[in-house]
Amino acid sequence: MHPSPPPRGSPARRGRSPRAAPSTPSSASVPPDFSAKPATTFTSCLSIAVEGAIPIDRPDAATLVVHPEVSAPATGPEPKRAPRKSKTDAIAALHNHAQSALGQDELTDVINEDGAIHIQLRDGPALAVAPALDMSSVKTPNPRMILPRPSERPFGLTDCPTFHPTPEQFKDPLAYIRSISDQAREYGMCKIVPPQGWEMPFVTDTERFRFKTRLQRLNSIEASSRAKVNFLEQLYRFHKQQGNPRVVVPTINHKPLDLWLLRKEVQKLGGYESVTRGKKWADLGRMLGYGGIPGLSTQMKNSYTRVILPYEHYRERVRNSPNMSPNKPRDPQLRTHVNIQSASKSRSDSSAKADDDSPPSSPLTATSSPLSEPPDESEAKDAAGGRSGSSKTRRNPRQSSHEQSALARKASINEGVPGAPGHKNETKDPSVEPHCEICLKKDRGEEMLLCDGCDCGFHMFCLDPPLAAIPKGQWFCHTCLFGTGGDFGFDEGEEHSLSSFQARDLEFRRLWFKSHPSASSSEGGKDKDGDVKMSVKVDPNDPTVNVFDGIVVTETDVENEFWRLVQSQQETVEVEYGADVHSTTHGSGMPTLETHPLDPYSKDSWNLNNIPILSDSLLRYIKSDISGMTVPWTYVGMVFSTFCWHNEDHYTYSINYMHWGETKTWYSIPGANAEKFEAAIRREAPDLFEVQPDLLFQLVTLMNPKRLKEAGVDVYSCNQRAGEFVITFPKAYHAGFNHGLNFNEAVNFALPDWLPFGLDCVRRYQEHRKMPVFSHDELLITITQQNQSIQTALWLNDNLQEMMVREMRLRDKARSLQMSETLEEMDRPEDQYQCTFCKVFCYLSQITCQCTTKVVCIDHIDELCKCAKASRVLRKRFDDAELQEIQMKVSERAAVPSAWRSKLNKLLGESARPPLRGLRAVLAEGERINYPLPELQSLRKCVNRANEWVEAANTFLVRKPSRKRARKVRGRPSSDSLANSVTEEVNDKPDRSLDELYSVLREVENLGFDCSEIGFLKSLAKEAEETRDKARMLLHSPPKARDRDAYVQECDRLLLHGSSLNVLVDELLEVEKIVLREQLLHELENDMADDLEDDIIRLEDVRQYIARAQHCDLPHDNNFMMTLNRLLHSGEEWEDRVKNVVNKSQRTLEELDEAVKREPGVPTDPELLDRLVTTRVRAKDYEKQAKAWLMPEIGAVKPKVQEASKLVSRAEKDFNIPAILDLKRTVDFALDLETRCDAVLKQRYQHTDEGDIFQTMQQWRKYAKEHLTMFTLPNFERLDKQLTTHGRWLEGLPWYCRQHQAAHGQAILEDVVESTRPEDDLPPGDEYFTCICTTPVRPPAAGTVSDAVQCDHCFARFHGVCAANGGSCPFCDHHHWNGTIHKERSWHFCYLPTILLHAPDVTKFYSEDWKQLEIIVHRVDRLSAVIGQFLSFASQPANQRQEYIPQVRHYMRKLYRIQFAVSPNPEVSFGLDLAGLHRILAGQPAPVRIKKRRRPKFTFGQDVDKDWLDGTRCICRGRTNYLLNYPTVECEMCGKLYHAGCVFYPIDPTSSVRSRFMCPLCCIRKNRPYPYSEVRVKHIGEHSPLRFLFPLTSFVIDHPDPDMYVDTKEMLETFSRDLVYMQLPPPYTQTLFVELIRFVPGVPENLGSRRLSPLPPHALPPPNMSGLMPHPGPSHTRPSHPGHAPPPHPPSQRALPPSPLPYENGRPSASSGHHVPPPPPWSNQIWSNAGATAPPPWARSHPEPMHSPLTTPPQSSRKRKYPEDAAQPPDERLATGFSPVPRSPKRRQASHTPQPVPRNSQGLSPSLAMMLSPVPPDARSPPRAPPPLYPGRPLAPMASGSSIRMSDESHPLPPPQGVRKLVYTEVRPDRDGWDSIALVDPHRSPNGPSPVHPRR
Repeated sequence: MHPSPPPRGSPARRGRSPRAAPSTPSSASVPPDFSAKPATTFTSCLSIAVEGAIPIDRPDAATLVVHPEVSAPATGPEPKRAPRKSKTDAIAALHNHAQSALGQDELTDVINEDGAIHIQLRDGPALAVAPALDMSSVKTPNPRMILPRPSERPFGLTDCPTFHPTPEQFKDPLAYIRSISDQAREYGMCKIVPPQGWEMPFVTDTERFRFKTRLQRLNSIEASSRAKVNFLEQLYRFHKQQGNPRVVVPTINHKPLDLWLLRKEVQKLGGYESVTRGKKWADLGRMLGYGGIPGLSTQMKNSYTRVILPYEHYRERVRNSPNMSPNKPRDPQLRTHVNIQSASKSRSDSSAKADDDSPPSSPLTATSSPLSEPPDESEAKDAAGGRSGSSKTRRNPRQSSHEQSALARKASINEGVPGAPGHKNETKDPSVEPHCEICLKKDRGEEMLLCDGCDCGFHMFCLDPPLAAIPKGQWFCHTCLFGTGGDFGFDEGEEHSLSSFQARDLEFRRLWFKSHPSASSSEGGKDKDGDVKMSVKVDPNDPTVNVFDGIVVTETDVENEFWRLVQSQQETVEVEYGADVHSTTHGSGMPTLETHPLDPYSKDSWNLNNIPILSDSLLRYIKSDISGMTVPWTYVGMVFSTFCWHNEDHYTYSINYMHWGETKTWYSIPGANAEKFEAAIRREAPDLFEVQPDLLFQLVTLMNPKRLKEAGVDVYSCNQRAGEFVITFPKAYHAGFNHGLNFNEAVNFALPDWLPFGLDCVRRYQEHRKMPVFSHDELLITITQQNQSIQTALWLNDNLQEMMVREMRLRDKARSLQMSETLEEMDRPEDQYQCTFCKVFCYLSQITCQCTTKVVCIDHIDELCKCAKASRVLRKRFDDAELQEIQMKVSERAAVPSAWRSKLNKLLGESARPPLRGLRAVLAEGERINYPLPELQSLRKCVNRANEWVEAANTFLVRKPSRKRARKVRGRPSSDSLANSVTEEVNDKPDRSLDELYSVLREVENLGFDCSEIGFLKSLAKEAEETRDKARMLLHSPPKARDRDAYVQECDRLLLHGSSLNVLVDELLEVEKIVLREQLLHELENDMADDLEDDIIRLEDVRQYIARAQHCDLPHDNNFMMTLNRLLHSGEEWEDRVKNVVNKSQRTLEELDEAVKREPGVPTDPELLDRLVTTRVRAKDYEKQAKAWLMPEIGAVKPKVQEASKLVSRAEKDFNIPAILDLKRTVDFALDLETRCDAVLKQRYQHTDEGDIFQTMQQWRKYAKEHLTMFTLPNFERLDKQLTTHGRWLEGLPWYCRQHQAAHGQAILEDVVESTRPEDDLPPGDEYFTCICTTPVRPPAAGTVSDAVQCDHCFARFHGVCAANGGSCPFCDHHHWNGTIHKERSWHFCYLPTILLHAPDVTKFYSEDWKQLEIIVHRVDRLSAVIGQFLSFASQPANQRQEYIPQVRHYMRKLYRIQFAVSPNPEVSFGLDLAGLHRILAGQPAPVRIKKRRRPKFTFGQDVDKDWLDGTRCICRGRTNYLLNYPTVECEMCGKLYHAGCVFYPIDPTSSVRSRFMCPLCCIRKNRPYPYSEVRVKHIGEHSPLRFLFPLTSFVIDHPDPDMYVDTKEMLETFSRDLVYMQLPPPYTQTLFVELIRFVPGVPENLGSRRLSPLPPHALPPPNMSGLMPHPGPSHTRPSHPGHAPPPHPPSQRALPPSPLPYENGRPSASSGHHVPPPPPWSNQIWSNAGATAPPPWARSHPEPMHSPLTTPPQSSRKRKYPEDAAQPPDERLATGFSPVPRSPKRRQASHTPQPVPRNSQGLSPSLAMMLSPVPPDARSPPRAPPPLYPGRPLAPMASGSSIRMSDESHPLPPPQGVRKLVYTEVRPDRDGWDSIALVDPHRSPNGPSPVHPRR
């Protein structure tokens, strides 16, 4: 890892940033006459402006402690930087020195504030960048890329080794690193390339990831350059404040003398005196390049004596002065350097106290801040009260490297500079009186100088040498003078995103290499524009090459250019580096278990978040997370950004992974060369180390690898590319730089071999007083507590012993001082056991005192306090015994392997053949040791081999238990299985022969162990030999006939003895056959004859006898043997025959009967015979059941079809029975019929046959009752009942013809459809439509005579044909409507809905007659509701106007064509009522036209305002100046502009298309809600100045209540004449307030001269009656079929015949062989049930379907202003015709798209519900109490809110006699403010009309 250096520690430096513009002539560049050297330049990457780059804010300069001569930083976007001059300034100063020497200028004019030419790389606007980084634009891992062979590296360096592990090796990272460490350690680092297939994902969010950078000036990083700058500035300050302003830089031969190099060479030669005595000045001049110059020696000596020697004498005097010594006792109350430093520390570090005189822990300046990380929570807690526990996250000192490195720099200044007591870093406190830093007195203030660097006081006479007068200009004390350069660090850059940093890096590289082409790219020549041309074809996938504008730049070119810029004295290049970006706050580039738990790479061992906590890493034992060590850091580099020479904290390992980007070049120095490197860099810049002894801890210094190699230091290098790891080893120094934008991540880890290095590093930290990261001793103790393995103890033991010896030595030293001791068993926070002086962690013991909270180690006990040493306390974490116990346990575990090894060696050394038991015990003990033992593998192999031999020996020594006889198997066994069973039955034979026994004995002779089994095996072999001899003797001496029994007994005894040996003896097998043969013959003689005689012999017994005979070698010609073979042959023939029948898939009864028969004496298989008999019985049962169902007995229980189907399925699997086949066919017919009936009942049947579906169902009924009566058919029975009901329902239709047995409803349907069209509800506009028909009565043509006649009462003209029908005016003569004149359709409509609803389900879904009735009912019902509503409206005298006559006639034409009576009440006829109304209206005068209503108009404040400056007429009314030029939006209605923010209109800046916008004022006027906020209208008072602008307008008056607002919605809806207020609660959401200026009242209704009281708008009948009908809900009614005139007698219209008489079960004739019904009529020659589940016929598509004209589409969820607002073009007749009421121009006629209508009464219209509720189920029965008249029936929804209240208690009127006259009397308001209507019927009372008042 390479943590970044700190930012600059102190701003108190003279000069300004080179980026600041020169303010004086002295800041110009190099003088023009100095032509020997090129002009110095300064180039910064910050000159490239990039979008998204944010300068880092810093405190103002006024708050910083700066030298008086430091000018204020330049203002602007550039960051404020610590005014540290670069090497360029020093070089420029040298040039000006030389110029001033020639011109006799003062030295003051030599060192300018800015001596370089600023180069602006790019002018113009900032580079635009994308929010997120495009990963395709950076170099990513490409494992398949074959890199070109590298050329020789610069400086002749050797590359470190590169390793390519296999996937198997790659599984364990620490094990693999341990395996390569021996080879790679000598290089200090190595590179690891992961195997193919391993691709670590990059999970950082490139859009949200932001980081801060540091600025690096390349030529200020090298040690010698910075040392030169520091020396020249110190020299300048010294001469200036010593009063020698005329001193100039000497020149020799017109060449300025390099004073720093001269001083360095003089010191190498021994100093001024040594060079003078040795007369080496001339040699020194020639070494500096001045050859051949006369008087060179004198010039060199004089120059040194005049300029450098006084400064050297002053340094020596300060070093030796007792007054300026840092060890001089001082008053702690005085403001000295030391006390200031202690106070500064107490402020910056909460854990330290004010009396701490050790270096401060955080001397941060105001311009320095931690890089890319805010303070952690844990840090805040630490600052508040110390660490609360050991589990918190601890910050790595590198994490705040600016703090620790600044601390070290402060301390090093005090240590290295003679007489430097300290340095302060705070502003002067005016309340503290200054005192002299030398004499510590506060007197003689007029002679006291104040240092311009630290504000400390010094008496002029106390100085050495003393000053006679106050020097002019600035004056610095010796501390500030000699401390110049001790605060060097990197300035802070800018805050970036990855995309902005990429843009700056890419542009900087392009511009730099275009203006500084490399030598390799220059070989290609230049084009006409002067740019370098590319001459070599470059592979775009080559990661080692980049091309910028045709310029090829290789890795070697970048490396050479980097070191050229580092060493250049004329070119200063400044770049940015995003180092030490903390993954805890910015996120790791690798997935973690917290962020990506499902990603497999979050658990990968090579994930840098996991490596520190792997089982083999020692850092896992640290009790808290350390950022940068155990938690990864990320690094974002750009071209030339560098990390300087350093080694890792505590000398740990580090691993660095490059996610993507350009190459990173590394340089390494092995740990073995670390001391050489440190010595070399100290020799290079001794002044830097004198000021900063811990300079190498600061990471700010480079040294050229070439110079290091010349100093004898081994330096190696490597190029790291995307997807590669770089490992650095303990104590190895490393440095490097970046070739461009890249993203790396790094973390530390530690292996066991690191422990000695870690201890060495702790000692080094203690020497330099550097803060360690963790306690080394605590780590060792933690390892012993958490890991008790032997392997850990082995490498921990030596380190633990060293710790014990060191700790006991320190405790003995403390105890020798007679101090008290205390033991604390709990851990303290780290700062409470850290030495205040040397910063080492004293974990095991510390020295404390009661007078202070500080602690010290035993080595710095004198630094604790001034108390007596005996009063101090030795505080211990563990006592001595506990430490020794820890050490003893670890030593014991470490000694376990050696103890086991000693035991093994002892066992092997005692005997040449060690006992096997001892070897097993040692092996078991070794396997319990959890540590790899090399000898264990060999011992295990030996013991395993011995165990194998013992196991083989036990096969002879241990007899296996006897096996049981094998289980008999069904079927015919093979001869081999019979032989085996016989052998097992007789006896179990041993497995091993005698020869194998001797082989085992020979084998043990070659194995070097001893056991008891060897002797047992030898005894067994001897006994087996004796048994074999006895068997041979029996076999070679055959017995005589009389001695045969004794011979057999002897053989039995020998066999019994041989079976106990467990050794197979071949001769015993022959003896055994003799015994078995005798036993078999004896059984055959006694048993087989009895079995044959009883005919019970089994086939299996025969096979067993034959197998035994073959086994004992019974001759084939033996009588018993021949008999057995004959029986076996006959038995197997029977067995084969039976198996063929039993195993057959389809068996017949004949085959089963034949198989049961067998001949006597044939062996059988009882199990097989049982199977055969059982199968035959099952077949018989199936046949019996099938015949019983096919020919049932009278009164037998009928089975279900499913039961018969199951029986058929079971029987068909095994048998082929004719009765089952007959039953199957019958069941299939019945199932198909049930399926069809079920489909019909569930409305899923699709009729595919020709003819009517009811005719088809009748065929089903006939077939089922003839052929399927043996089954229970529930679906058919249900359908049969519905078909019977359908026939009765059809006969109940009014138009049913009994003669033809059909319903003739087509003509009625056509008339109803034509008369009930919703679009024809209004009368035609043609004035000639006066006849009762639908044809106009136009005047005849000239010369012709018209047959038209005219009514004398109503003056209506009729066609002659129409007038002849009835002989009177249908409009005026009530006989046309009361039944006097006979009509063909003489029924009443109110009975039809009941008939419709009482139809059965099969009728509703499949009958065309029902569909016709449904259309008739719904269409006539709609017309009835329209006419009834019109009559209710016209029943008021005010509405009985003559202009309604066309409407009345139009309705009467419709009813006249329909013919049957229409009304919701059987006692009322709308035709009769319309005729009466027509007679009343025909005699009235012409009405006065009603004028249209007018809505109120509003004038708001915005309407009277003038346009504002930006052209808006906004809600804000131009009263807010900051809204000027705010984004605006235009109203699409009024065209005015509004500020988007004022009206809450959301504007999407990324979208170029804006949605439509209507302003709040237009929304108020249109009575629409404003979608973006609430709008409230507030009126203005009489005091408003607008009253004077509009004197003629009536202004509204202020309402006293502030919560009262104008209700514009109510005013617009009611056409209000007055202002309407409403009270609203306080606003709780976005609300706009509008001021109402003027109000023009509305006009509700103007009746002209009649002065009638206006009706509310909702009391008027709507212009389109159809739009007022209630919208029925969704219905399941099918669309009707297209209608045409039916034939006279269609077959589908016939009524179904009545149910036939009860029928008998059909029984087939006995002569029939099968009992199968004929095919059903629906089979169509090919019987199938495929159509049973098809959709019903009404679900199929038909051309031009006839829908119910009454139905309307479902209401949409969107609310409409008017119910009739539906998409339908207006009726053309409205343009010329007359409308009964004024129509709103916004209202349109409702469209009536036919939709299904629900069949239940809840979905019916009010009139249908009214008709259905009072009537009985039978429509032909007399009605109950009649419903009320139409004035009292509920109105349609729009009329329901009318002011006319109808009576619901009116009595039915008798049928009219003649013309019914309606007399309307008074119209008077009731108590509710509405009008009441008194309806008088002259027919009710002979005494005159009696009013009928409605009930309220």
